[in-house]
Amino acid sequence: MEVKENRRNTGMIGWMRMQWQAITVVGVLACFLGGTVEQSLARQTNTSRQATPAKKGGNKATKGTSAVSSQKQTVSSSQKPRLIKREEKKPKEVRRETRTRKTAVRSERRLTKAQPEKRSGSRLQRRRTSARLVRRAHRAPVRVVRRSEPAIVKDYESMILADAESGRVLLAEDIDKQWPAASLTKMMVGLLALEDIAGERFSLRTPVVVSERATRARGRTIGLREGEEFPLGELLQAMLVTSANDAAVAVAERIRGSVEACVTAMNGQAQKLGMTQTGFQTVNGMPLSDGRAGDFSSARDLVTLARALLRHDLVLEWTSHDYIPFRDGFQMLPNTNRLVGKVDGVNGLKTGFTSRARYNLVATAQRGSLSLIAVVLGGRNSRIRFDTAAQYLEWGFTNYRDQSASYGEEELLGHSVPPFRAVTTPTLP
Repeated sequence: MEVKENRRNTGMIGWMRMQWQAITVVGVLACFLGGTVEQSLARQTNTSRQATPAKKGGNKATKGTSAVSSQKQTVSSSQKPRLIKREEKKPKEVRRETRTRKTAVRSERRLTKAQPEKRSGSRLQRRRTSARLVRRAHRAPVRVVRRSEPAIVKDYESMILADAESGRVLLAEDIDKQWPAASLTKMMVGLLALEDIAGERFSLRTPVVVSERATRARGRTIGLREGEEFPLGELLQAMLVTSANDAAVAVAERIRGSVEACVTAMNGQAQKLGMTQTGFQTVNGMPLSDGRAGDFSSARDLVTLARALLRHDLVLEWTSHDYIPFRDGFQMLPNTNRLVGKVDGVNGLKTGFTSRARYNLVATAQRGSLSLIAVVLGGRNSRIRFDTAAQYLEWGFTNYRDQSASYGEEELLGHSVPPFRAVTTPTLP
């Protein structure tokens, strides 16, 4: 009995094991089949989504969609919506966002340009900035237009461009306007001294003893000391080239005995030359003790004076150098005319400056057989007078190659020249 019962129990256990094995196999098959069905459904869904935008114009993001579909089945259901949302950006929406972003950038740029610039710095700083811009603008070369007046902004009081040989006026503006001469006054002192040397009353080696009055000269000086002795020619060079005020007083006292007597001779010489707008009270152009300007002249009169001075060859021989030796070569004096050596053909003459006269200049130049004189009075700054004279001289040489024909001086000495005009006579052969 016991044996039968054991056999029955063993059969029951075997049958139960078979049942569990069958259940396990069925469960595995069900899981496998479920996963396959789910994967196929996901593929069908992605395929339908790719096909829909392709019919409407194509979707450039299909690569991203296929990449998502090929991921492992282990991705959880909570992550699938995020991936789908990330890849569901349509082309129209992308273009719309791009256009909106570009429009915002453009409107921001327009608003930035439309906003007025705020003034920065004090009024003095703004003035200094504008002055630097003016200087920078004047550095730029100005193209000379043939047969037309030079395009120069008027930043001076008067000017004239004339033929040095005949006195013919080529360009003019307010040439009869009376203006403080400043150191251009020394040109008349030089003319008196050179005429005395030509008449053999003095020589270049005539000794000049520096007086106490000469040492008290104000402005630009070369440090003369009372009792020093120099040759007349050496002091004349210092007066005309480097515009030394103390040298002008020493020369005036030597050639006429005193400053007052020299001033009288200067006014007499101006009347002889027909300089109707000129009057002198000093020998060096410095302001009077009360601050008023003592010496006056005009652009027309200064051309007359320059032409008379150029009859003496020593003038251009001295004023055509960048530096001149002084005190036996131990001191080198610079030429105040910055056009010398910088502009082709410029070979003289004289500069002048005071606070009332501002910046004056008489410049001479020669190219070939043509010699020109340019006078600029009352320049706003030193660069303006030099640049203006250089451009007018260049214009003259460009438009008038030869002035060898003889013209009367009535054009210079008369009063028929209208303000700022170019001579319409064609270029002479």
